[in-house]
Amino acid sequence: MSMVTWRRVTAAAVTLTAALPLLGAAPPPAAAQPRPPAPRTEIARTEIPRTEIVSTAADGTRGDSRSLSPRISHNGRYVAFDSEASNLIPDDTNGRGDVFLRDRRTGSLTRAGVADDGGQSQEGSWYGALSGDGRVVGFSSGDPAMAPGERPADGDYAYVRDLREGRTEFVGIAPDGVPFRRSSLAALSGDGRYAAFFGYVELPGPPFSKATLYLRDRERGTTEQISETLAPGPLLSDVTLSADGSRVAFRVYDDSRVNMASAVYVRDRRTGRLDVVDHTPGDPAPVSRWYGQPSLSADGRFIAYVTNRDGKPANHPYALWEVFVHDLRTGRTVLASTAPDGGPLDKAARSPRISPDGRYVAYTTGACATAEPECGSAAYLRDLREQGLAATRRVSVAADGGFPDHGAEAPVPARGGCRVAFQSDSTNLVPHHPDRTTDIYLRRLC
Repeated sequence: MSMVTWRRVTAAAVTLTAALPLLGAAPPPAAAQPRPPAPRTEIARTEIPRTEIVSTAADGTRGDSRSLSPRISHNGRYVAFDSEASNLIPDDTNGRGDVFLRDRRTGSLTRAGVADDGGQSQEGSWYGALSGDGRVVGFSSGDPAMAPGERPADGDYAYVRDLREGRTEFVGIAPDGVPFRRSSLAALSGDGRYAAFFGYVELPGPPFSKATLYLRDRERGTTEQISETLAPGPLLSDVTLSADGSRVAFRVYDDSRVNMASAVYVRDRRTGRLDVVDHTPGDPAPVSRWYGQPSLSADGRFIAYVTNRDGKPANHPYALWEVFVHDLRTGRTVLASTAPDGGPLDKAARSPRISPDGRYVAYTTGACATAEPECGSAAYLRDLREQGLAATRRVSVAADGGFPDHGAEAPVPARGGCRVAFQSDSTNLVPHHPDRTTDIYLRRLC
C-alpha cells in the first residue's frame, strides 16, 4: 500500500501563546498558596542551535522517497516516522511504506513495522506511534500475519512492536475478545502499556464504516471502549493519551467531505467522565463549530487544540485558526499562537503539539510569530512561561539562517523544548539537499 493511499486524517491546527502560570492557576482564594514552579527538565542551554536530517540510512544516505509524520520520545533520543523510501535499510523489498525508528544517540535506524519474527510486512506499515520511553512502536498494516494468533483475512490490523523484547503483538481486539477485521493504531501511552486504536464495523451506505475508539491494556490483555455516539459524529481522529493512559483525548467530526463541525473530547478513565473541550479565553460559550487537533501533556493536565474565533465557517479559505491551551484542573484557557507583541497572529496557525512537560507548544504558521522581517511559512516553538520576544523561537531554520523555501509541517517537541522534530520538503534546511523530497528533521535548540 502506497503512503499516498494511506487513510490518514489530518486536521487544521494552530498555536500557543500564554504563560504557563496563567494556565496553571485559576484565581485562588485568599488563603491559597501560589503554585510552586515546576522543576526545569530541559537540557542546559549550552549547545549551538542546529538542524539535522533524521530520515536517512545509518550511513547518511538520503531516502529515495518521502518520509512523514514524526514522533519523538519524551527525552528526544528516539524519532519514529513513516517512509516510502526503499533504501533506508538493506533488504527492503516489499515495495510499500514502512514505519522506522531512529536512535539519535547511536545513529542506528530500525524498521519497526515488522512481524514478530522480524520479517518485513508484505503490505507495509503506517500510522506509526511511539511510546514516551521510545521502547514501543505502534503501527497498522494490511498484513494479517504480523503477530501470533488468528485474525480475519482481507482487513487492516493494529499492531504494537516491543523493540527491546523483539516481539510484535496484535492489539485490535474487541472487549469480548473477538479480533476486528479492520482496526488501526491511534496512540500509545508513555511506557507502551496502553494502545489506543480504532475498531471498525462496516455499514451498507456512506460513510460505509463506523469507527469506535478503544484502549487495549497490553499488560492485562483487556480492551476498554473509550468513545460512544457523540455529536457531531460519526467520524473520529486525532487521538492523544496521557503518559499513564488515564486520560484519552480525541476528535469527533461530521463528515470528511463536509467537515463543517468538529469537537474535542477528553475521557477520564479513572472517573468515567467524558468532557467536551470547547473553550476560548473570555468567552462564556463556544464561539465556533470546529475544534480539533488535540494534544495532551504527559500528566494529562493540559490540552492544546485549534479553533477559530472570527465567525468564519470551517471551509472558509481565510478562517483564522488559532491554538489554545486549556488547563483541565483549573479550567483556565489561554491563547498560545501569538505575535511578538502578545496579540493574535494575522494568519492561521496549525499542527499544535504540546511538550510532555506541558511548557512548550510547537506549531506552524505563515505569520510572523517572531520579530523577523520577510517571514515565510515555518514551524515555531512557544514557551508558555515566557512573554514577549523571548516566548517564541523559530524551529525550521535554513542552513543560512533564513526561512525554509517550502515551509514545514507536523512539529513535535520533546520534554524541555530542546529537541523538536518536524517534516519538510524544503531544500535549504541542511547543506547539499537539492531534491524537493519530504524528509524528517530535528532542530536542536539548546
